Amino acid sequence: MKPVAVAMAVALSAMTAACAPAVQSATVKVASEPVRAADDAVVVVIVQPESRLRSVGILDGRGQLVAQLDDRSHAVVHVKEGPTVLYAVRENDVASVDRVEGTLVPGRVYYAIVGERPGGVSFEVLSPRSPGGRWAHKDDYLRSTPRLALDGDKVGRVMNELGDPDAIVQAGEAAASKMTPAATASHTFQENDGY
Repeated sequence: MKPVAVAMAVALSAMTAACAPAVQSATVKVASEPVRAADDAVVVVIVQPESRLRSVGILDGRGQLVAQLDDRSHAVVHVKEGPTVLYAVRENDVASVDRVEGTLVPGRVYYAIVGERPGGVSFEVLSPRSPGGRWAHKDDYLRSTPRLALDGDKVGRVMNELGDPDAIVQAGEAAASKMTPAATASHTFQENDGY
């Protein structure tokens, strides 16, 4: 190869590596059947309908990976009833974390929306209380995005790439402690937000 071609190949390889997410995808596309409530569990649907954030990990209050979004997509998560906290983090960037919380009841489906904010992820409740009439677009969001589920064989690797889950949880709690009352309300599920 000529030196110019070698230099171009090396530069292209470096650019490709720089574009790859720091945390790889552990998801598979699954059929987007209608979301149904479960009598003995809480269902939370998390959708990223407009932003194109790559490798957004969704962790529960114990720091366990329960879902992952990649570009425009959605995921369905089953959680235990009662006080619930979910964290969204972009790749392994602890500073990007945001969280939602609430006391959730079984037999209901709750919705949350992921977007982009300066320096990180925006993770808010999606309900009739959501600003900008977003609730009216819920069904469109789900129809226009693929449903992703975790590939159990890859979760361990992704958890290693995410880094210390305690650091993610602590960053989410620190950010939540600085929220205004209005921001706290948009990040908090009310019991009747579930359908």
